[in-house]
Amino acid sequence: KRILMYGRVRELALYRAAVLQDRGFSVMTPETLEEASAAIRKGGFDTVVLTYTLPNEVVQELAELLRQYCPDCPLVVISNDRRIDREIAPDQMVKANDGPSALLAALRKVTRQN
Repeated sequence: KRILMYGRVRELALYRAAVLQDRGFSVMTPETLEEASAAIRKGGFDTVVLTYTLPNEVVQELAELLRQYCPDCPLVVISNDRRIDREIAPDQMVKANDGPSALLAALRKVTRQN
């Protein structure tokens, strides 16, 4: 499965991407908001993961783009704040402190991977 993962802390995104790649996922990690927006407009992935390191308005903007350009593509949000859930209504929400296993479980749910 192809994942688009975007967060403000590049090292953390690359770490998460490495963990997912070890589990068979293909992960794209844009470096800037412009790259993330362009990637969403272009498509070519199965799931988008946005992280808590981004400002809420950026997550909202990208979630709206995702729904416009890839309406069937699930959104997974890694967050420290439950309020983002109601504002953005992601398909799955992962608590940042729960680590890689929680992210993998959420991705399996949205991609129906066993």
